[in-house]
Amino acid sequence: MTQYYFVGSALPELKIDMPPEMNFHEFETLLYENLQPDDLEGLKLLRRYYDIQNMRAFWKKEPFDHLGAFDENELEDALVVREGFPDYVFDFLDVHEKTEDRLSHFSGLVSTFFREEAAHSKGFTQKFLRFEREWRLVFAAFRAKKMGRDLVQVFQYEDSSDDLVAQLLAQKDSNSFEPPEGYEDLKQLFDEHYNNPLALYQALTEYRFHKVESFWGTDVFSIDRIYAYFVQLALIEKWRALDRQKGIQTVDTLVKDAS
Repeated sequence: MTQYYFVGSALPELKIDMPPEMNFHEFETLLYENLQPDDLEGLKLLRRYYDIQNMRAFWKKEPFDHLGAFDENELEDALVVREGFPDYVFDFLDVHEKTEDRLSHFSGLVSTFFREEAAHSKGFTQKFLRFEREWRLVFAAFRAKKMGRDLVQVFQYEDSSDDLVAQLLAQKDSNSFEPPEGYEDLKQLFDEHYNNPLALYQALTEYRFHKVESFWGTDVFSIDRIYAYFVQLALIEKWRALDRQKGIQTVDTLVKDAS
């Protein structure tokens, strides 16, 4: 495994409540100038989540997220020539040919992304994708119970035989919600901030930021540390953008989208 001494030494410390010394464009340039091709592909995988989110933005004619690997023209070309994405993306497009259907079933594509990419990755990337999938499922279950929604409907795109999904579905008829083992700390977070979308989003961002810290080990020159840095930098940029907007409706929409 390649050791990235220069890159590792060049990355300034990140703190969730402080503006980053290195912005994303500078970070991206540093990586493209120094990472091996295989490791750049790993970065592209992590950015794929934002590329998939940008598909929805493309269909809705909304602004693109700069954290994706493709700009608007590149994304449109990739979808037309069917390159640059795994088969499950194009399978989704084939099943849902109309734009309104793609938007209606978009959460199914996001679900497939986490499930498929986690199954075929390793190291930090696999730990991170599994964590992102799991906390979102727990959050979705908590929110559904709060709103009196049917958990079976909420998890319509998930495999009911999956251990975590099965644990959550087992509570579909209960009056309260208890998070699965390993996610107990989320209950206090949810209960404390649920009625304040801005505070909830901030608390979730801080929770994810610190969890990511535990996924890459101790080797500051490893590619896993660089991948973790990307994730943490993205979290900081997202939170700071929301902090500037001060739009409760906007934050509430983003929090719901995470479920």
